[in-house]
Amino acid sequence: MYAAEDQWSAVLDRGGVVDFFGSRIDVPDQRRFGDLSSVQRYVDAVLAMPALVVAYPDLGPIHVRERAGQTKAHYEPSTATIAVPLRTQWAAREAVVLHEVAHHLTLSEHAGRERPPWHGPEFRGTMCALVAIVLGDAAALLLRAGYESAGLTMAVHP
Repeated sequence: MYAAEDQWSAVLDRGGVVDFFGSRIDVPDQRRFGDLSSVQRYVDAVLAMPALVVAYPDLGPIHVRERAGQTKAHYEPSTATIAVPLRTQWAAREAVVLHEVAHHLTLSEHAGRERPPWHGPEFRGTMCALVAIVLGDAAALLLRAGYESAGLTMAVHP
């Protein structure tokens, strides 16, 4: 899964028109963040998007903090916190932040039930739906294709 997301993120780093199996699609450049306040503002704006408010009416806020270790970002369910290592270029990107937001959405969707596998089909389906809302259908298509190419299934989201 990480390899598929890394490949997708690399395409977003370049942005612009991409040849996708003979079709030309336009993908956005992904945002890069320079500090925690810009990540927090971005996360707040994503959670306030009308499509997410409708799909997740009881969704609580996400807090953002800097991660001490620099090897990965993570989501802390007990405090609804995203920890991002900002001193490394790979983590201060939109793809990484959306990945962590997708954890928040997936766990919210399954509140009161058994938690689904951390990066299982439910998570990947939520990630693709989130990307479609935030970055558009072209970016979501590329992510779905990456997952499928890696042999990964996704839960269907309305």
